[in-house]
Amino acid sequence: MTLKITNKTEDAKKAFNAVSNQEEATSEQVNAALEAYVTAIAEDAGKQVRAEYDELKNVTDNRVLEARGIPTLTAEETKFYNEAVKSGGFNSDIVWPETILERVFENLQKDHPILSIINFTPTVGRVKVIRARRTGVAVFGPLHKDLEGQLDSKFGASEFVQLALTAFFLVSNDTLDLGPRWIDRFINLSLTEAVRDIWAEKIIVGTGNDEPIGLLKDLGGAVTAGVYPDKATAGTLTFGKDKIVTEVAGVMKKLSKFTYKVDKTDEGEVKYRSVAGKVFLIVNPVNYWDIVSRITFANLNNIYGSAMPFIDVKNIIESVDVPENKLIAFVEGEYDATQSRAEKVSVYKETFAMKRATLYAVDMLGNGYPTNNEAAQVYKLDFSTTPEG
Repeated sequence: MTLKITNKTEDAKKAFNAVSNQEEATSEQVNAALEAYVTAIAEDAGKQVRAEYDELKNVTDNRVLEARGIPTLTAEETKFYNEAVKSGGFNSDIVWPETILERVFENLQKDHPILSIINFTPTVGRVKVIRARRTGVAVFGPLHKDLEGQLDSKFGASEFVQLALTAFFLVSNDTLDLGPRWIDRFINLSLTEAVRDIWAEKIIVGTGNDEPIGLLKDLGGAVTAGVYPDKATAGTLTFGKDKIVTEVAGVMKKLSKFTYKVDKTDEGEVKYRSVAGKVFLIVNPVNYWDIVSRITFANLNNIYGSAMPFIDVKNIIESVDVPENKLIAFVEGEYDATQSRAEKVSVYKETFAMKRATLYAVDMLGNGYPTNNEAAQVYKLDFSTTPEG
């Protein structure tokens, strides 16, 4: 079960994002907005966990609890949370068990449509990715032919540096009183809510400058001050009834061909892939309804349904981060995101709106990038003509 956020949290999130995006905003204004947002998340998570605790505290069947989102903790996790209870909070000197953050990212993928179609991989602070390019592992030729030349491959290595992803969460003393399993539930709900939107945003619009590279960016373009340029438009889509088959087939065809490179210096090799059932269309919410209205029909009984050639309607995803009148066509699984456990937890002793609580900042490590420049194509949307045209 995900966090059931109230209007208070939604409003606090909008206010915090608005203040954060204002260049003239003072640190006091940003901190005040952050306080309101973090407090709202903690209040919602606290109410939900308390209600779940009251309902399930006498349940001993782990299968029932796990089905409700209350996992069985490992011995290391139980010890970690018991230490937090003893000390009245989380000690910044104690390393968090990796499995706690792994569950956060597992929930992210379950709860968010964009995060569910990429690859999240647990890793460490600095990763060296080794890639090889050859035609295959078997070769036809004369009997007992020398192996020389048959096993030639071009290898490449690139260092993938993890970036800090800092998330804030507030823990009340009342939550600590519930015990390890319920503290973990609270932490999971709070951190999932805290980092979900930033991951979903950067996977779309990340510049590559101290943040992930988004699907809108051109991996082959000139990088300026660490920032990747936007992709050029691959074409225009209207979803008109007499054009939709050709248009969608063109999208599928374009994504079926890509250039595989082992590193930045490699000229690459053109390859082909089957994309049937794997293509997702990511659009701004207003354009989602533009598209759906054009692919919705009524049968003889006046019952409405939606259908589109080659791509399931369920594969159309709304994202507030995609610019209006643009569409990203993305091949499922062709974006790699990495994450690691909390490397550092900082404790803030300032008084927050929620009394008897402590604010923590947890530094996780993460990064992300498309696996190849053709993992996504960007299209212009044009709904100026009638759906038939």
